[in-house]
Amino acid sequence: MTLISKKTLLFSGLVLAGVTVGTFLTLVTPLRFLSLIEPRITDITPNDFYQEFSKNPDDYIFIDVRSVENYASGHPAGAVNMPLQTMYVQRQHLPKSGKTIVLTCGGDYSSGVAFSYLQHFGFFNIKRIPGGLPAWKAAGLPTVEGLGPYATSTSRVLDESVG
Repeated sequence: MTLISKKTLLFSGLVLAGVTVGTFLTLVTPLRFLSLIEPRITDITPNDFYQEFSKNPDDYIFIDVRSVENYASGHPAGAVNMPLQTMYVQRQHLPKSGKTIVLTCGGDYSSGVAFSYLQHFGFFNIKRIPGGLPAWKAAGLPTVEGLGPYATSTSRVLDESVG
């Protein structure tokens, strides 16, 4: 072999190795871990959601992520309670398709954290009500006080609604 063909062969090998490594890293590393793309929260207004939920309640799982105490003091009608700190375990009872999961809280922050958390675990059937309970009340939508049947058996209620 001549000197030029050895250099060409070496260059070709380096290019091929670089393309292979680049392709591997691109396919193996999800973009969300590179922080190139910020996760987007999908919001739905209280009125729009209530209108859809009233027509087809079986198409939704409506979750209030506030504490049990805050939930008991008043929550949107139809919402089940899944406090944010229980979501790691309770998420196993939620469907990743077939129903839309709608999150609410006492403002924006907790439901936003819950949204991002669920999205991280592969849920893409989720929406959030911006403004939480105050926005729900400002829209004149119904609220309920007390725990209801959900406080001690959220997973059972969710399993029944999924199954």
